[in-house]
Amino acid sequence: MSEQKQQQNQQVFEIAIVGRVIWNLHSLNNEGTIGNVTEPRTVVLWDGTKTDGVSGEMMKHIHAFWTWLQAKQKGWELCQACQELKPERANADLRLRPQNWQEILQQPEHLRPRLTVSKAITQCLLCDLQGFVIAPRGEGGEAEGNQEAATGRRRRTQKDRFPAVHRTSVIEFGWIAGIPEQCHRDLHLHARHSQEERVRETPEAEAAQMLYHRPTRSGVYAFVTLFQAWRIGLNEVDYTYAIDKDDERRKRYDVALTAYEWTFKRPDGAMTTTRLPHIEGIEGVVLVAHDAVPVPLLSPLRDDYRTKLKELAEKQGVEVHEFEDLVGLTEILTNLRTCQPYKFGWFRAEK
Repeated sequence: MSEQKQQQNQQVFEIAIVGRVIWNLHSLNNEGTIGNVTEPRTVVLWDGTKTDGVSGEMMKHIHAFWTWLQAKQKGWELCQACQELKPERANADLRLRPQNWQEILQQPEHLRPRLTVSKAITQCLLCDLQGFVIAPRGEGGEAEGNQEAATGRRRRTQKDRFPAVHRTSVIEFGWIAGIPEQCHRDLHLHARHSQEERVRETPEAEAAQMLYHRPTRSGVYAFVTLFQAWRIGLNEVDYTYAIDKDDERRKRYDVALTAYEWTFKRPDGAMTTTRLPHIEGIEGVVLVAHDAVPVPLLSPLRDDYRTKLKELAEKQGVEVHEFEDLVGLTEILTNLRTCQPYKFGWFRAEK
């Protein structure tokens, strides 16, 4: 309890979660389907070793979904595109609600990039936490490439154009890679039958039977993820805080931590309707920087990753919290919710 009270006024600059997870009988991420065979993801390590993998894009998608679910349930701010879980986020919102963005075109051109990013961040916590790209668009919200195709000519003026801007995510995931020699996969044959085919014993019915092969994988997987809490609400066009209120930034910080917890408890990736993972265990370390220093990252593909990370963290003044299961990880994330996201005192708030 005393440790929790001590943490309450602490700021968090960055958080990294590094470890190993055991997933059995899953197919969370696949390359695609060739004919009637679904191919699992394969990654190649530095020494040429091939192993099973789940992409960072898939893990980030899962984290984004749990972020969205919290915002929807509590009625928190989401743009129209993110209300509908459109992957383009702010870029799609500009297309869906062009009138909502017109005020930006009334401003001088040199101010538009900053104002565009600020609007996207303030109106939507998902755009803020997960990032977005906005393509150059005309006054009606239509992408310039589409306008050119429709009109047959290129726009020559900047006067009525939205700028091309982007905001990188404050949540980062690396590839989740199977530990060599501790990962196994297999292909299983399945068939689809209709009620009609069961009573029609004809060659046509046999020919209509659909056979397909799907992968199943089990193994110990290494994962790395980084949460840059200090960038919540930050407009990186001019490095001002578009969101300056501490309680609003704290709310988004809490949402991100809860989404992490749910991501490891329920990794809802591909094929979970028939290959819901058997989560056997998880272990690792949570590294927390309270000052403006980057947390060290070292791959848990190494057997000694914990020892080396603790040595590196000690030299940088970074906290290390070890966990041996999901309960331990949940407790660490719960305690971190008593902290505040870091904010540079010399960064001015937007006016």
